[in-house]
Amino acid sequence: MKPVDYQGTKCSTTAFAVIEPSQITLIDTGFPGYQKELLDEINKLGKHKLPLKQIFLTHTDLDHMGNARWIQDKTGCDVYVSRREEPYLTGKKERLKKKQEMINFFGLEVPKYKFYPDDGKIQEYTFIPTPGHCEGHVCVLYRNVLFCGDALLFQNGTLTPANPLWSEDMEQAKASAEKLAHYKFSIICPAHGTSTKRKDYI
Repeated sequence: MKPVDYQGTKCSTTAFAVIEPSQITLIDTGFPGYQKELLDEINKLGKHKLPLKQIFLTHTDLDHMGNARWIQDKTGCDVYVSRREEPYLTGKKERLKKKQEMINFFGLEVPKYKFYPDDGKIQEYTFIPTPGHCEGHVCVLYRNVLFCGDALLFQNGTLTPANPLWSEDMEQAKASAEKLAHYKFSIICPAHGTSTKRKDYI
C-alpha cells in the first residue's frame, strides 16, 4: 500500500493475502483510497479463479478497515471483527482523538460484519485477543505465521509493542506483546514495518 499523508503522519498499512487451496483470505484492508489497487492484486493472486472468501480485521481503525466495505460489496466476502470492536463501529465508544479526527476527515464505511467465534477459531486461523492498541485488537495466527496488526511493530531491526502515540493503554499493549511469546510461530507480519522471522525477537 502507498503511504498517505494526514497532517504530517504516515498512514501506510500492509494488508496480507493468504492463498489457500480453495479460497483467498485477506488480513486487514489498508487505508481507504487504494481499494481498486488492492482488489487488482487479489485478482492477480487468484488467477486460478480462487474467490476472496473472508476478511479478518485485526481491529477497526481507519488504516485497517478502510477498504473493507468496498471490497465486500464487490466480492460478497465475509468480514470478521472482534466483538469488543463493535462499540467503536456504532459510536458508543470514542476512539483516541487523532484516530477519530482521521475518521471525521476521511469518513469510514462500515461493512456488514460478523464476530469471531467464541472459541477463537475459523478453519486453520486462530484469533488471539491482544488489547492495548485498542480494546478489541486481535492477532491472527495461521499455521506458522502471526499477522499481528498493530500489536507489534518491526522497524529498523527492532521489534516493539504497539506505538504509544496511537494506543489506548500501553500497559495492556505490553502485556499483549508478552502474551504472544507463548504461541508457536516462525514468521511475524506486522501491519507497520517489515515482516521478519521470529528468531529471538519474541
